[in-house]
Amino acid sequence: MPEPALPSTASACGIVVGGVGGTGVITIGQLLGMAAHLEGKGVVTQDAGGLAQKGGATWSYIQIADTLDAIYTSKVDTAKADLVLGCDAIVAASSTTLAVMQAGRTFVALNSHATPTAAFVHNPQWQFPEGGCEAAIAATVGAQALGVFDAEQLAIQALGDSIYSNLLLLGYAWQKGRVPVSKAALLRAIALNGVQVTNNQAAFEWGRHLCR
Repeated sequence: MPEPALPSTASACGIVVGGVGGTGVITIGQLLGMAAHLEGKGVVTQDAGGLAQKGGATWSYIQIADTLDAIYTSKVDTAKADLVLGCDAIVAASSTTLAVMQAGRTFVALNSHATPTAAFVHNPQWQFPEGGCEAAIAATVGAQALGVFDAEQLAIQALGDSIYSNLLLLGYAWQKGRVPVSKAALLRAIALNGVQVTNNQAAFEWGRHLCR
């Protein structure tokens, strides 16, 4: 399938990956950072976690520019995200993630899969607020700047494991022309990471094909 034009990195391109700790959120940030490094671009990454490394809300902030001099902050500032990968809908719709979004600038690739939170332990009647999450994000960036699908279910169907859902999201966003590094660099970064290389590269390609 045809490859999209990549975003300009004359000024910093801000990417925020938000999800649940232990599901590969930080890995996506590392892959983007390595891909940018392979292309000789300037890159700054910063990771932030909630109360728990596993199970708590986790974010990876990535800034990519032609040169490091074009990046002025250590993390993506308020309303400065060009892309948000919402690996978990509740985290993506949290005040922390919504704050980096801006209508007319930010595109959000959202995993709609329902992941129970700690509230379920205390309240068996708890229900996943899927529609509310999507509505909050759409109200912030506009419906046209939001791509939604159940990445976990698709990862299981295509590759047999939900762990590949974040790579699906990345591939989808890349094919939308929202990721400022080449496909070759990303696939090379996945190879250098050395973990389930074939399946992770396949997940990226499956995500691209979701844009058809």
